[in-house]
Order: sequence, then structure tokens, then C-alpha cells
Amino acid sequence: MVAPLPRGLLETGKRWDHSGGSLSTRFESTGGSVHAPTEVRFRVGGCRNSDCCRNSYSGCAGRRSHRLWCAGRHLPGDPGRAIGREVRLHQNAGANVNSITIADANNTQWHHGAARTVAVTPTPSTNTITYASGAIVAGDIGRPISGGCIGGAAFIRTAAATSATLSVNNGATCAATTATIEYTRSRVLTDASCSTAASSNLTSATATFAAADLRKSVSGGPFGAGAKITAVVNATTATVTPAPTAACTAPDTITIGAATYNASNAVIWAADPNTKQLTNSAAPPAGSGQAFSCSGTTLTATAGAVAAGGGFSAAYAKLKVVVIGTTTVTTTATTGTANTLTLAAACPAGITAAAGTAVIGEPGANAPRNGSAMTSLSAELNLAPTLVATQDDCNKNTFEGFQVIGAWNNPGGYGPGLAPPVTVSTGQISFPTSVIAFAAFVRPQPTGDALLAGAHYEFVFPLLPTTLAVCTTGTPPAPANPTAISFGINPTVLATAPFLPTGSGNPADPAVRAIGPQTGAFAGKYSLSNSGTVIATGLLPSCTIQAATVTPSFACGDA
Repeated sequence: MVAPLPRGLLETGKRWDHSGGSLSTRFESTGGSVHAPTEVRFRVGGCRNSDCCRNSYSGCAGRRSHRLWCAGRHLPGDPGRAIGREVRLHQNAGANVNSITIADANNTQWHHGAARTVAVTPTPSTNTITYASGAIVAGDIGRPISGGCIGGAAFIRTAAATSATLSVNNGATCAATTATIEYTRSRVLTDASCSTAASSNLTSATATFAAADLRKSVSGGPFGAGAKITAVVNATTATVTPAPTAACTAPDTITIGAATYNASNAVIWAADPNTKQLTNSAAPPAGSGQAFSCSGTTLTATAGAVAAGGGFSAAYAKLKVVVIGTTTVTTTATTGTANTLTLAAACPAGITAAAGTAVIGEPGANAPRNGSAMTSLSAELNLAPTLVATQDDCNKNTFEGFQVIGAWNNPGGYGPGLAPPVTVSTGQISFPTSVIAFAAFVRPQPTGDALLAGAHYEFVFPLLPTTLAVCTTGTPPAPANPTAISFGINPTVLATAPFLPTGSGNPADPAVRAIGPQTGAFAGKYSLSNSGTVIATGLLPSCTIQAATVTPSFACGDA
């Protein structure tokens, strides 16, 4: 993979996954003649040794592996807070794993929001912007907009042929700019008033309430957990249930749509469009195959791609679409159905079941910039000198330790990897090392799948180069070498210029990964494969998310 760090940085013989404790899971696959027992251990929020975390290692003298468990990884699990995930794998001798799928818990969400960019000219100190005829239309009313001098928390209130009014005023110094329009009605109200009445209790002169706001969450000010819009009285008035516990007036800031509820008051998958990449490829790597076809001006997602979050709707109209075959066509969607997009330009040549890429939408204002560091992968293994020439002979059976950093890439900006992207993805985690490049992908599962029931996101390493990096020749005990792998995911990245005012962007779309408003016990699931053959599957340990009013603690994190 990469030239390793000095031996001893990760102590030889010291395991990250010490046996014992309540946060480990053991799975053994003894069937067949190829795979020996595989041991998988996943870390969830808390530590094996709680004193170690509380005392910043003071309770860990002489316990190196416990220090590795605790360092920087003890995370709270309050609803709505962004929490990282860490997964640790210990692969026993003789069991090769080159593909990993982690089904994230049902109460988590990953960056996904679709957007489009538009050239606009804001008028200083007013709430007006101008643009080319038809660039912004009535369907954009209620959508957040940001860029240049446009004020924080702005959304579109009215849209005429060449001008629109926003919910807040622009800054005093303005110039023509490229603005980002979010494909959602989740937005922020800065002029809200509310009462404790049972109905008609939320008013805002700028709100543009509409039927599409029904069952969107309402948060901020005196509104409590689970509050949602249950009736739209008119464009400026709505009913929120349960009612607020106290009255409010501006400048209370109220967020609409950070979550969406169904009739049973359960949080559901947002129906807003996703910026995503559809990829056709040959079948062997995990998650690959045909995602779409393109003929004439019609792009059609396969049934499998639709099930994996690759479908569309009428709300996708005017989104940018880039279709790549033997040539590239950059166009827009004019209309959409559940599985088709009608394009403004004809499809390119060269789209087949095993070749072709389609990128729908542009990154939203909250999206990390391409190349933003957001994860780390560490390993202990007997590196093969055939891949990394500086290593010693395999038959010495020595273990090297190293760490590489993964970077976020938005659809359309993916870096190279050992395998093609999965059929549907909303982001890539790229590991471009000095020896070999590989990647993981974020895959939406809005209706659940065979791995985990219920809507969730998955992150998938379709091909992890452990089988390329590990010694497979030499005298015993090689090639019977165990491998330890650990990768953790940060919930956000450092912001980069140009910085947006507070409240800008889509409030339902996290920077990278966030915990939803649900409380209770949640668990993800893992699947380990070798060249398409599943070696092991199992549940991650369950974690209970407390209500926001519970005294803060570090007892558990949905990680």
C-alpha cells in the first residue's frame, strides 16, 4: 500500500481488538476448505476501560491496546449531533477479506443533498436578485439559496422571469456571483412568531408555507422534540404539533425540515433529490453492475439502482446531468419519473451495461470540498516486498504498521481506485497512497436491503488491497499471517473559503455524517467478502441514543 511508518509505532504483537469486554462480536465461518475462522470486532462509542477515557490514560498504565481504544474515540450520542464511526477488523490467519460493507445504523444520515448553480446578481441591501430569463422558476420557491453577498438563511420567496425576492436582505456590497440553490424546502425562518395555541401557532411573513411542508420537523425556540407541521393554513401560517411550550417572537430562529415524519410520527427517508453518481461496470467487485441505460434523450435507472437510491422524481427538473460514454454530454433534466429522466440533450455514444457514468446534480452548499480529509485507515500486516520494495522477506513473519488518510469526493469528482464505483453512490472516500489507490463509497438504501432492514446508508469498500499487500509466499508460518485493519470516519471536515453565513444551505443535509432525532437502541451491520464470496456477516453492537433533555454523558455513542 504505502511505505510503512517505523515498526513499533503500532506495537508488534499488540492487538487493537483485545479479547473480552462487552463491545466485541465474534463470528466464525468454519464451512469450506478456504476460510479459517474470522474474528470481527467493532467499536461503539464507549471504551472497554471507562477509567482510561475519563482520566486521559491515567488508568491505562502498561495497557497499550486500551490506550489505542480510548484515544480520541469516546463520543457522546445526543440526537442531532454528528458522530464518527470506527470499525476494527482482526482477520485471522488464512482468511482473506478484500471487500467490506458496513450498513450504518438506521438513525444516521450521510451527506446527500442535491443542488444546482445559477448565475445571479444580488441588489445590495435589498432582498432582490436578478438573473437570465428562466434561470429561476416557480418550482424553486421555498428552496434555500446561498453565494456571494446573499444573506444567511436566505430562501426564495417569489420568482419572476428575470428576478426573485428572498427571505432576507442581501449585504451592502454585492457583485454578480454563482449562487447554489438547494433542492429541498427544508429552510430557516428568521422572522417567526409562535404561540401556545393548539392550532395556527406558527407564523412568518416570509415562510411561503405549502402542502410540501406537511410533516416536516420544526425545531428551535420553544419547540420540543418531535414537533412537526400538521396543517398549512396559508402561506404565512401553519399548525405545529405538539404546540410550543412558550410563545416566541423574532429573532427566534426556527428550522423547518431538519427531519421528516410519517403518519405514525416516525422519522422517514427524505424524498428530496440526491446528488449522485450512477456507474455501469462489470459485475465481480461488490456493489457493481448496471445502474442505468441512456437512449435518445431518456436516461433510465435499473430496478436495482432505484432500490439503492438511484431513482428520480419530477423534483429533479433543471438539475445538471453529466453522462459519460465514449464522449461526454453535459445537459440538464427537463422532467423526471421514478426511474427516468428526460434530458435537454441527447445521450452520448458508448453507454452499455458494463460501461458509462451519469452524475445527477451538483454538491449543495454544505458539501465538503473534494479532497477534504475525513477518515483514517490503519493496518498491521506482514507487508509483501513485491508490493512495497523496502520490506523484509515474507518468511521473517514481521508485522508492519501504517496509517493512511481518506478524502471525501463528491459525485463527478471521484478519484482513482482498485475497483469501479458501486452502481449508486452519493460520495467517495479516496485513499490515494504512494503505492496504490483504493476507495470506499457511500451508498443510499432508502428501502433497506438484505443486509439491514429499513432505510439506511452503507459505506462500501468494493475492493480493499489487503490481499495484494500481505505476504502469500515464503516458508511457514507465512502465508498464515493475520491482518488487523481499523478505519474511523469523521462526522465533518474543516470548512474552507468561501465561508457561508450562518444558516445557509440545507438544514437536513449534514456535512458528512450525523445522528438523526430518533432515540432508542440502534445497530448497524457488516458484511465481509473475498472476490464476491461472503465470509461473514453480523450485527454491530447496539447503542442507545438518549433524549436531548437527559444529562449529558459519555456512556455511549452511535459510532
